[in-house]
Amino acid sequence: MAVIGIGQIGASFALAARRAGVVDRVIGVARKQTTRDEALGVGAADECTADVVEALGDADIVYVSVPVGAMRGVFEQIAPHLPAGCLVTDAGSTKAEVCRWAAQLLPETVSFIGGHPMAGTEKHGPAAASAELFDGTTYLLCPGRAAQPVTTRLESAIRRIGAAPLVVDPDQHDTILAYSSHLPHLVAVALSVAIARSGIEGIVRFSAGGLRDTTRIAAADVDMWRDIFAANSEAVLAATRAMREVTEEFIEAIETGDVQRVESLLETGRRFREKLYASPVGVDSSEGEAQDSD
Repeated sequence: MAVIGIGQIGASFALAARRAGVVDRVIGVARKQTTRDEALGVGAADECTADVVEALGDADIVYVSVPVGAMRGVFEQIAPHLPAGCLVTDAGSTKAEVCRWAAQLLPETVSFIGGHPMAGTEKHGPAAASAELFDGTTYLLCPGRAAQPVTTRLESAIRRIGAAPLVVDPDQHDTILAYSSHLPHLVAVALSVAIARSGIEGIVRFSAGGLRDTTRIAAADVDMWRDIFAANSEAVLAATRAMREVTEEFIEAIETGDVQRVESLLETGRRFREKLYASPVGVDSSEGEAQDSD
């Protein structure tokens, strides 16, 4: 397996795949020497290089884990050099654009299945990788034109690394993720920016776990999230406008002293949050956005 972008997600997938016996050999690709050294150090790769073409060799699987904005360029670069019959999959946080690029640019001699592992943290780089990162998580797949046996094989590999594969339509994926993942990140960042701009001193000393937990994901990779908001702008705007409407309801209710309306909004939110993770199956919306930019 060649892993293009062997940061947290790419390295974790490699570690999990090696642990499960899905692959025998891994070649990692990263621009930075420090990233390549880290990937080797944690055992995510047998060999690392900065040369994408060199890594392809006779790879059976090519795992592309770079920010969405870099995905098209990677597809263009690897397309002429992909071994016939190999499977190309990605870990991008948006799928409609990525799947279109793959259909346009990759040769018909290979199979492409869009992927999005709903796992990750605000940290990045191979040092943050773990073979257990995918345990108990959902792994979204967009097979496109890939033959069913190829999809079945990847689904089997994903189960072996501890995740549950779920096939979705690329457009459906982007619409849902705008609410379940992209909006939460935007809100965490907006909260962080609002507090930073307030100029009020002593906020950290006066804060408890709520502020830390709510703003945690704002520490994630800036380049990656810039690309996500650009690639899924329409759905993100719709989700953000819905959030704005609720915020304006709170403002109006507080301004007019309508405590019953405030209570109603609080209660609606409380009930939804309790229902959201009442079952053992589910993925925290703060996870699943850690593609690799190193």
